[in-house]
Amino acid sequence: MTHGMSKASLTAALGLALATPAFAATPPARILTNHLGYETAGPKLAIVQGHAGDDITACTLATYPDEQPQQTLKVSSPQSVRHWRDWRFWSLDFNGFDRDGRYVITCANKTDGKVATLTSFPFRIQHDIVERHTLSDVLAFFESERVSGAMDKADADIGFAGDPGKPHIDARGGWYDATGDYGVHFSQLDFSTWFNTQQVPLVVYAMGRSWELLKARGNSNFTQLERRLVAGATYGADFLVRMHPAGGSFYETLDAPGPHKKPQDRRIAPVMQKFAIKKNRNEAAEKIMMAHGHRYQVSFRSGGGFAVAALALAARLPWSGDFSRATYLKTAEDAFACLQKHNKALLNDGRDNILDDYSALLAASELLRTTHKAVYKAAAQKRADALMARLSSDAHYQHYWRRGGPGSGPFYHPSDAGSPVVALLDYYPQADAATQARIKQAVRRSLGFQLAITDDVVNPFGYARQYVQTKALGRQARFFFPHDTTAAPWWQGGNARIASLATAARLALPLFKNDAVFSQKLRAYATDQINWILGLNPFDASMLQGIGHNNPQYLFFDSWQYTERPGGIVNGITSAYATHDDTGIDYAVPYSQTHTDSSWRWEEQWLPHDAWYLLAAASRNAR
Repeated sequence: MTHGMSKASLTAALGLALATPAFAATPPARILTNHLGYETAGPKLAIVQGHAGDDITACTLATYPDEQPQQTLKVSSPQSVRHWRDWRFWSLDFNGFDRDGRYVITCANKTDGKVATLTSFPFRIQHDIVERHTLSDVLAFFESERVSGAMDKADADIGFAGDPGKPHIDARGGWYDATGDYGVHFSQLDFSTWFNTQQVPLVVYAMGRSWELLKARGNSNFTQLERRLVAGATYGADFLVRMHPAGGSFYETLDAPGPHKKPQDRRIAPVMQKFAIKKNRNEAAEKIMMAHGHRYQVSFRSGGGFAVAALALAARLPWSGDFSRATYLKTAEDAFACLQKHNKALLNDGRDNILDDYSALLAASELLRTTHKAVYKAAAQKRADALMARLSSDAHYQHYWRRGGPGSGPFYHPSDAGSPVVALLDYYPQADAATQARIKQAVRRSLGFQLAITDDVVNPFGYARQYVQTKALGRQARFFFPHDTTAAPWWQGGNARIASLATAARLALPLFKNDAVFSQKLRAYATDQINWILGLNPFDASMLQGIGHNNPQYLFFDSWQYTERPGGIVNGITSAYATHDDTGIDYAVPYSQTHTDSSWRWEEQWLPHDAWYLLAAASRNAR
């Protein structure tokens, strides 16, 4: 994400008493679907969006383009989501229809004594529909985000910000972080304690793991996707090797400062200095890191764990890139040894939290899978035990993850909310029988909480809700990432977050194949998140560029210089821009309304969205 915004602009962006933007005037009643369509044997949901006075009846599924009726659809009673403007929603469930083809839905709407016919956009019902029609575009997005040209040449001989005497290194490779950010990052939001994001290492891991998942499905249609996944994973693994100092972990970020993002200005930056948010820096922690020689290096939670996991996985791929598979593994083991010894010195608060647990567990689990060494089994077991001990309950909810020590608040995250379950499931096949039973129970409880909090209010889209704790309002259940956190003034849409939860739900399905009811709920939950990204949302916007309609255009201070790239997924929908309590809903609020650099909150494409989406799609038929 960008961003050369001033602190004043950022503070104003939280701000505050803007009226609901004029651009958000409600449209007439319309039928909302996944713009692409639905898996043949999967859940199928459409929504009619209208207002008071609309009366939706007589909905029919018909073929396209000849509109031959196929099924009469039951229409739910109208529902309203609290604080979501004046909208009303009618749900249309057609799960039982499984015939491949192209279709539309029509409904009758009686309003003001007149009857009008509503017709949806055409959509498909097709086997492997998401994999078939979106994964090539997603990989093309990653391919287009590879650092290239003058930037790549500059990175081949790059120095360190604030330390001109430190020897330059070759840091070629990696992916630009976002549509408007030509930096290359392992993580961001280090200063926030609870919200470190996984970026380039997540992409490498997602590509390698998706290759394994698709390969295991034995579908020859995936052959070229598999080839491109290995190429992408090894390209990323080469970059991780270059960013590893001998005896250390990894350098965190290649900064691309300034409004012109000049190649000659690129530097490896110290940690905890993202978004020019100086006031949140932990100076004492930075002094500790400098004393240990780790000022520029990452912790488990700031990308180190996922980088180790990605390299250990890359060592099992069918071929390598510029470095050998043995080098991938050696780098992973060296970095893991450093982090096992020095992780707390690399943290802004000096204390492990849930992010360290799941990141270190994933790292140890992948090293164990590749090497079968007892040291990694012990490390993975220790982190799995620590992670499972974080399941907590209070007077409001049961079995949410606790983020810190006893009594600390619930874990919620802007991009990686599914990671605790994903890490436990990664370790599960290698754990002993007793631990497997505990992991299964922990995953069941955690995902049961996710289903419960999602369903405890009117929520026709099935959008994954979360249990948050803000500085001013305390613990609350909310749809969207809060404005008021230790990451403030940073907040944005959560397409990576919901895709990570879809990944967790799908990877868990093999454990619960004998529990038909729970499995059905997990499938629907995961599908609802993918549907939201692909257009089944109140703005009727497909947020994956090139799929469906109403794709967003990223306008940076009203400039369109940072155009969207095909296959990229934007940040997405948020709570209302100008609220203090994180209620309401907004998307693509224009600069003419905000007068600040805030368009990125909704419209900027970001690596983690595509990485988690890729994993969610590849996980659909996980075994």
